[in-house]
Amino acid sequence: MYTQKKFINRGFLYGPVCPIYGSGSVLMILFLTPLQRNGIYLFIGSIIVATVLEYVTGYILELAFDTKWWDYSKEPFNIKGYICLRFSLAWGVAGVFLMRVLQPMIKDLIFRIPTALESYLYTLLLIVFVVDVTLTVHSLIEFRIILKELVGIRNEINKKIKDRALLLKQKDRAYLLLQTKHFRFLRKYPSLAKGKAGHLINDIKKKIEKINQ
Repeated sequence: MYTQKKFINRGFLYGPVCPIYGSGSVLMILFLTPLQRNGIYLFIGSIIVATVLEYVTGYILELAFDTKWWDYSKEPFNIKGYICLRFSLAWGVAGVFLMRVLQPMIKDLIFRIPTALESYLYTLLLIVFVVDVTLTVHSLIEFRIILKELVGIRNEINKKIKDRALLLKQKDRAYLLLQTKHFRFLRKYPSLAKGKAGHLINDIKKKIEKINQ
């Protein structure tokens, strides 16, 4: 990733598939194919499709997990940190490249696949994708449960001094579970620490870094 100065798998899934990028590409193909010959309209259309998708996805994720999975708040001309002008323009360029260069190549490649293999290949990819999505959804649900548990533990620590030692043990257990099973979310999405649960996630990151040293 450009901002991290290194390649990062930004997908939620365990595998290399990134649904938001794939969904964006499919939406562009569906809505922008009639504009493919007009570069200006194609560029503007790509900006609109990708920006709307990014805003809606960011809003839903924060609503579901009380955290920001990415944050453009420091970028000029941003809206609630979900979208910003610079990245919207970048999506416009990417959309033109997709429609003018990449999609024709992929379309030609698909037509070269032997008919006898199409159903088998489709079934194999579908099975892999479904398994990957199932594992990831389970992990995300567990991730949210742990964050809610940590919020509760923090509140209880402030109230029940006599049970502080037990609560701290529960907190350490939750940290360890995050480290062993869900640290990939914290590593892939640094902006998670900027949402409503940011104070907890920052604490988690610091503790995990100490454990790994």
